[in-house]
Amino acid sequence: MEHSGGDLFFKVEKLLFEELFDWSDPKQRCNVHNLNTAKRKLRRQSSTPAGNLVHMNGQKIALFRYSHRVYAINEQCPHAGGPLHIGDIEELPGNSLCLRCPWHSWKFDLETGKVKHPNGRDIKTVVYPTKIDDDGNIYIGFDQFSSHVFQSLDF
Repeated sequence: MEHSGGDLFFKVEKLLFEELFDWSDPKQRCNVHNLNTAKRKLRRQSSTPAGNLVHMNGQKIALFRYSHRVYAINEQCPHAGGPLHIGDIEELPGNSLCLRCPWHSWKFDLETGKVKHPNGRDIKTVVYPTKIDDDGNIYIGFDQFSSHVFQSLDF
């Protein structure tokens, strides 16, 4: 664990940056659909995992890689509880990246967690800051320890 800028950073065990599926790499994607020149849907091969599910600080978190960045988002869709780690990444106009829930196609901005589709919904999910060190280790930031972390300890 590392502490920086108000966040507690926990190292993701048994998973390195280069092991993540890279949504920006055409060689790793199956299809690129140009819906119009402003929007692209990026779809993975069905046998390739979209994201990675990790358990950290009492939370289930979905990790996604896009180029040199790692995005960490709450695993459970706030709409109906869908498993976001198996969702697809979509690039929207303005180069914003969204995660599409596999159950009902709700789209969440990977930077802010705000719902982008359907329009007019005031729902967001939790996104977490990430860091990658020179060895490819991934760290996820939290503003505090989860109360779940200490529930199983007997004092």
